[in-house]
Amino acid sequence: MRALELTARLLLALVFLAAVVGKLRTRAGYAAFVASVGQFGVPAHWTAPAARVAVAAEAAVVVLLAVSRTVPAGLVLAVGLLGVLTAAMVLALRRGARPACRCFGAADAPIGARHVGRNLALLTVALLGLLGRAAAGPPLSASAALVAVGVAVPLAAVVIRLDDLVALFAPTPSRPTRPAGRH
Repeated sequence: MRALELTARLLLALVFLAAVVGKLRTRAGYAAFVASVGQFGVPAHWTAPAARVAVAAEAAVVVLLAVSRTVPAGLVLAVGLLGVLTAAMVLALRRGARPACRCFGAADAPIGARHVGRNLALLTVALLGLLGRAAAGPPLSASAALVAVGVAVPLAAVVIRLDDLVALFAPTPSRPTRPAGRH
């Protein structure tokens, strides 16, 4: 079960690190993220503080998951944060709002079911990490650690680039054809 914990730990740390870096990489990117917070129903005077808390919580998850004795706290914080973010998405979608998903910075894809599903999958990963931590077991072998890394890193890449992957494989709208005889 330690392999499960390590896989969850790495996957979540990479995803949350990408989220923090993506939001803080440029002033314009951070400003766009702050603006998007208001589109989720947060009152205007709370958008900047809510954005700061969100980024700080994401950074805290990364730090807590990096230190062995604080991993349970990092996983619990990840569960809570993912729960809040998922609820905010669901509520926005129920209101008919489709704000841009600024989860990893400057992306402008509107939120949808795939974002909710992604967050629920990450929440499940965090819960599985807690389960793996609680079950513990013998120390992790080098080969099991390599498998954990080999699973976590590509999965993190898919999560982080989900919108790009969807756009890449989404069918492109076909061009309308001209009626016969018209040029």
